[in-house]
Amino acid sequence: MSKSIGVATAAAAPVRIEFRIVPMRELPPGAAVALDEVDGLIVARIGDEHATVQLCAELEELHRAVTQQERWVQTSTVSDPHRLERPAEGLGIAHVAWERVPAETLPRGVLAASAERDGMLVWLLHEDHASVQLCTEVSEYGRRIAGDGLWEQRWPTS
Repeated sequence: MSKSIGVATAAAAPVRIEFRIVPMRELPPGAAVALDEVDGLIVARIGDEHATVQLCAELEELHRAVTQQERWVQTSTVSDPHRLERPAEGLGIAHVAWERVPAETLPRGVLAASAERDGMLVWLLHEDHASVQLCTEVSEYGRRIAGDGLWEQRWPTS
């Protein structure tokens, strides 16, 4: 099981993860994505040049399964509400990344799939629905979020 550096949120409902397509002007200059996090919610605002609405809808559904099963849980944001704004510390607790793959890698009609094991979660995204820049930026957020233990993986041990 992955190591933990925080205290898990004690909320009754699982954390929600939302993916929203926004005009590029609503993001920092040059960015493909910006994440906003509070206890119980993380919102990924993705520039309209970097992903499709269809991909975002599919990712939201897939992430809902992960959080409802409590395979990944958010640690409390109360003591550090701006924690995502800092660069990764390099603790390497877990690995989360987004990777673009050719359409034929995925089942017909599928835009996203996950590969998960203890200490790792990789999202495979249809290359026609996500930009290289988006995957790079989200993977960098993953180094902070999972790598530094801001979210904890609770992989079954038996």
